[in-house]
Amino acid sequence: MARRKIHRSAKAWPHHLLITTALTASAAAPAFAQAVPASADSAGAVEEIVVTASRTAQDGLQAPTPTQIVGAKTIEQQAATTVMEVLNQNPAFKATRSPGANATNTSSPAQATADLRALGGQRTLVLVNGSRVVPFAPASNLGVPTTTDLNLFPTLMIDRVDVVTGGASALYGSDAVSGVVNIIMKKKYDGLNVTAQTGISERGDYRTIRGGFIGGTSFNDDRGHVVLSADYSKNNGVPDIYSRGWGREEWMIVSNGQRATNGLPAFILAPNVHNSLGAGGVITSNIPGLTNMTFNPDGSIRPFQKGAIFGGSTMIGGEGGSIITGTALVPDVERFTAYGSLYYDFSDSLTGYIEGGYSRSEGFLDGVPMRLQTQAIRSDNAFIPDAVRALLPANVTSFNISRIGHDIGINHYRIVNKTPHGTIGLDGKLGGSWKWDAHASYGINYYSSYTTENPITQNLNFAIDAVRDPATGNIVCRAALQGNPAAAGCVPLNLFGEGNTTQAAREYIWGEGLAKVKYDQFTAALNMVGEPFSTWAGPVVVAFGGEYRRETQKLTADPIASANGFLTAGNAVPYSGRFNVKEGYVEATVPLLADLRFARKFDLNGAYRYADYSSVGGKSAWKLGAVWEPFEGFNLRVARSRDIRAPAINELASPGSNVTNNVTLIVDGKTKNAVIPQNTSAGDPNVDAEYADTWTAGFAYRGTGALRGFGVSADYYNIKIKNAITNLSTVNIATLCGQGDAYFCNLFTYGPDPNAPGERIHTGLVAGSLNVGAFEQEGIDMTLNYSTNVGFLGDGGRYSIAASGTYIFHAYVDAGTGAAPIDRAGENGWSNLGSIPTFRGNLSQTIGNKDFELTLQTIFISKGKQDVTYNTLPTNTINDNSVPSVTYFNLYGKIFAGAKKDFEFFWAINNLLDKDPPMTPYVILNGPVNGQYYDKVGRNFMIGVRKKF
Repeated sequence: MARRKIHRSAKAWPHHLLITTALTASAAAPAFAQAVPASADSAGAVEEIVVTASRTAQDGLQAPTPTQIVGAKTIEQQAATTVMEVLNQNPAFKATRSPGANATNTSSPAQATADLRALGGQRTLVLVNGSRVVPFAPASNLGVPTTTDLNLFPTLMIDRVDVVTGGASALYGSDAVSGVVNIIMKKKYDGLNVTAQTGISERGDYRTIRGGFIGGTSFNDDRGHVVLSADYSKNNGVPDIYSRGWGREEWMIVSNGQRATNGLPAFILAPNVHNSLGAGGVITSNIPGLTNMTFNPDGSIRPFQKGAIFGGSTMIGGEGGSIITGTALVPDVERFTAYGSLYYDFSDSLTGYIEGGYSRSEGFLDGVPMRLQTQAIRSDNAFIPDAVRALLPANVTSFNISRIGHDIGINHYRIVNKTPHGTIGLDGKLGGSWKWDAHASYGINYYSSYTTENPITQNLNFAIDAVRDPATGNIVCRAALQGNPAAAGCVPLNLFGEGNTTQAAREYIWGEGLAKVKYDQFTAALNMVGEPFSTWAGPVVVAFGGEYRRETQKLTADPIASANGFLTAGNAVPYSGRFNVKEGYVEATVPLLADLRFARKFDLNGAYRYADYSSVGGKSAWKLGAVWEPFEGFNLRVARSRDIRAPAINELASPGSNVTNNVTLIVDGKTKNAVIPQNTSAGDPNVDAEYADTWTAGFAYRGTGALRGFGVSADYYNIKIKNAITNLSTVNIATLCGQGDAYFCNLFTYGPDPNAPGERIHTGLVAGSLNVGAFEQEGIDMTLNYSTNVGFLGDGGRYSIAASGTYIFHAYVDAGTGAAPIDRAGENGWSNLGSIPTFRGNLSQTIGNKDFELTLQTIFISKGKQDVTYNTLPTNTINDNSVPSVTYFNLYGKIFAGAKKDFEFFWAINNLLDKDPPMTPYVILNGPVNGQYYDKVGRNFMIGVRKKF
């Protein structure tokens, strides 16, 4: 087997010292992201290209695990401000945490996460030049996964992104369960390139400004290379649903509380859905003459215009507006990133480097108004209107009202995320075929969450309970009148009638929360690769190495957030945690056949990693694969792997949140009801790692000769995740206990039953992270690509087409509740973990020459269901469970100008036909559209210019 020469200024990146190349196409790529050959540099030497699917394969045809490439050209073509925008167009990704999906993500509205296979961002490993980077860890009592934030990386610095669409824990360690995203930064750049752009939606919002540069130079006879890049962007988001025509239709799924009388399904998908809480307050207690009465601003009462169908806090028809009036569809996002590298060749056999960067992202989200579904009002409340007081029976000491506080204010969330990170390393040659690299990296993620106009539960309760001071006749807070020191400064709050609260009362109940996280990661690694011997078919390539990693996390919060004192979001109980891991791995590629009559080449590849975690002990991961290349450019590949995900610090150490509610439980054979404290969102220091078994099998063809420029691939995959870490609800745990599972019964504490001498009753519940979930996803990834020269387009005329798609056969989710797994394939709604459309496709066609380029991109999402469990039982029927298929078109263009074509004017029209999203409501969060898949902005425009110096 011929060896490729390695030019001194084009050494492989650390950790990947031999060629591995992609065998499939990037979504939206204007040209085939094929098994890239080594390329000749200006000196005529051959530059080694390093990607991610193996540490030992010498070309893409040896890599048994499929890999897709997103090139810098694709990112530039779309004028993308973050690499996330391009990755999420790939059918293998789900935009679980992205600005379009983050209008309900109060802990991290600016976050951008890579989520392969819709299995959660915590199961996709993100690397930079093959090395880990410090993750993003929001201040949360669990709930939000610890993942890498893609805001870290300036897109101008990115050379390409390799996406390994199969398990890779044996090569890279924990988290590489559903795949790996390896962001390859430019290590060499000559000159300066400046970019400026701006954009806006057709409705005048979603305004974007962006400016950035990349510059570099070589020195000391091309031995040293310096590259620096910085990128700033700001987008002002999109206001609430009333800023869009489809939003003004007010679609939502409403629970049919009148099903017994109207005979309609249990759930109704309908327009004209309003909140049933009442902007002026609604009396919900059963009191003759007062039930369902609402309050006018002057204190008079009238019947509340209730919708015909209502349930929970929403109704179809009636007065008022949507429950998410004022809540942003897309949050504001501001972002600055800087990255740089210095590489220096001390000799032909030793290179040293320093690289790293700094990022700051800020997300601002308009949240929700205060919602009171059942608020008790004592009968001596001083604000009760005379019309109500006259109808209150003498024996009624209190009554309940509901209220939505549009006039009281919307809470706001500002999340600031700062991340300095850096790496220092060496790589070199030992003689013969042996090479090595070593590096140490360190990064810190500083997370800060600021909340404003966020009601404090205790202050709100004090302010609502208003009475008259018998000494002065003034209206005061009862608790302050009684001398409660916690109520000092209390200002009474009048809930009766919209607009009757005072500024002083609002400021009293509002709180300003602050929660901070410091998360740091230190990594050191040493890797070696070489050819110890040869077989009859060629050299055996072996890579081995070791890695040490330490991660620590500390969460601090203000006293109110620490005590779970805010009414809505913003609570974060302080905690700290840490873990370390020592790992070693070995990988080998063994050629078994070469240039035989029926098999041009056959390679066997295997890898094994052992990791010793301070948290979960020793864990093993392995991979075995084979590649057969019967003729040039065509290969058949198969791989089987065992992958792991060790628990994150929050899954080990989070204290969770306590609530107090009634719980029904079978205790010693008897049904017991008790109001108990319960915590089901905590971490657990004893939680174990997740395990995944992955199969991939497929083929790839890269055309040669007359078929040069043509490529096609298809890969089947099956991922089974066991021991998945999750947190169950109190109801789930009580049900499992009632079914006789002693483990779940032991999560409760017990004491004497005061109402039944000699019997026990449950007194509390603490349930942390549990290894009870499971996932299985089965599907196929497909790509087809072609590029050719086109004479009639003039000098440099060309045409290319790139198509990619993912079809899902099954997406089983076992929540660990004891119920049968649910196949979420074909579920286009966003209520449930693991939901995923049956098919997503992406087609790009590009024409151009030396003066211009034009690309039409088509994105297709198949039809599906709101929730696959609807209409499976008499208790969860719905009138319409269908979601139509959707096709989006995006148009991108470039014009090259100047004598040296060093000016580039570019533009983009996203959602060219202004396609409205299908209505896919989430009942819990009351959002009408699944922004993880569907566009909520509408037609929007981007223009910009790049200048090369």
